[in-house]
Amino acid sequence: MFNFNNIIEFSHLYCIEICVLIVPINLLSSLQLIIFTFLHRPKKEIHLMALVGSFYALMIILHVGSWFIVGVVRIQTFILLWFASCCLIINIWAVIHNSSMRTTIKFLQQFIVKFINSITFHNQQIIPKTK
Repeated sequence: MFNFNNIIEFSHLYCIEICVLIVPINLLSSLQLIIFTFLHRPKKEIHLMALVGSFYALMIILHVGSWFIVGVVRIQTFILLWFASCCLIINIWAVIHNSSMRTTIKFLQQFIVKFINSITFHNQQIIPKTK
């Protein structure tokens, strides 16, 4: 028989270990999915990375849900829930409409490059040359 009490007890007993392991893995898998989408990798690889990232995001959501079941409502639970939800949305976005994700990434890349160029241009004018 499947006992949810054992799973909830395991989740609470090893909370820090679970978060230390799953949060970086979730972040890296979502970042890898974004990179794969930007580099026009095959859909099979994008779907595989989305599946892996979604698995870890759902594990975090279930872990946070186990804390909500026992009535622990703290800022950490909401931060973890927000983080996992964002990663899950990114994974779903990459699978459903990866062309718009690619366009958004290109726009952000151009914006960051222009911003950095404007900062370096202003810094060159402010600092006088010494001889």
